[in-house]
Amino acid sequence: MGQATMDDFDNAMRVSKETRKLNDIFVENQLHRDFSRAFTSILSDLRLDIELAAPKRRKCEGIVLFGNSGSGKSTVIDYVLDHHPHLQPKRVVRRGVERITKTDICAIKASSPATLKSVGQNILAELGYRSDDDPLNLNNKEAHYIWNLVRQYLKKSGVLVLFIDEAQDFIINQNRIEITKVINTLKSLLQDKEWPVCVVLAGMPELNTLVQRDDQLVNRTTRISCSKLVAETHKSDVMSIVSHYASVVDVDLHPDLRKVSFVRRLLHASSGDFGKTIQEIIRGLTVAVKNRAKEVTVADFAAGFQEKYKLVDAANPYIVPDYLNIVVPSSGANGNVNLGGES
Repeated sequence: MGQATMDDFDNAMRVSKETRKLNDIFVENQLHRDFSRAFTSILSDLRLDIELAAPKRRKCEGIVLFGNSGSGKSTVIDYVLDHHPHLQPKRVVRRGVERITKTDICAIKASSPATLKSVGQNILAELGYRSDDDPLNLNNKEAHYIWNLVRQYLKKSGVLVLFIDEAQDFIINQNRIEITKVINTLKSLLQDKEWPVCVVLAGMPELNTLVQRDDQLVNRTTRISCSKLVAETHKSDVMSIVSHYASVVDVDLHPDLRKVSFVRRLLHASSGDFGKTIQEIIRGLTVAVKNRAKEVTVADFAAGFQEKYKLVDAANPYIVPDYLNIVVPSSGANGNVNLGGES
């Protein structure tokens, strides 16, 4: 019994090590290039303003990335912010008895239900805000008071980039007055004369619709959408990626995986979303690795799909002939890999 348990653990560790390799891959793509190009341009302007010590700094610009859950928005943004050579990580410095969080980036998630007030509190917490009296005293303050503090802390911490993920929750289900307040608050961060910051928003497609409500916000933001993969257009790209991933775990491809018919099934299973496509590939290869197979097959992808969604064979797009009639469950599969944005 003990030996069997140890063998099971060793096998699980073997599989985990192999799948970790897959999850750690990042594939450069058009979405990554578009975002990186826009972000670097904005960052260089910010750095130049600081270097020149301009008494009145220029207005900044923001970036809005929008797409379905599982399209890889957050993955691309996280990758660029984590690997950009001109961004410094968070650190704590002392100024007398005061401990100040210094960081080029402040990143938060607008967890639902998000309000102007709660998002401001989350930003302050991320920047190390602590009340001398009562850590909960901000709950009794109005949103405008909290956002005045946010602006002070953005400057004190040297923040250049404010990244708000799931930003549609920041605005969705709000009335017209509250939405206007949110839009005005975002604009004020971009236009602050003393310390403008680059605001990066990522969210569902509704986010773009809401941003378009204000002409000034539209003019001050670069909006980038995450388009879907299409088999006829992206066949060679998808096959190349599947082959690369398989090589990382030393598994060959069955000839059927090199056919466009497989690519069509794969993209139907992932709804054509980039992040979900990568997760489908990882799940299929994980099955092959578990079975110590020398090659990965369509059956492995079917097994990975079944393990994820717990559906019968008649609802598995890798199995049934008429797979186009299958409605794939919605699932936001955000791995550390994204291919997003190429059309």
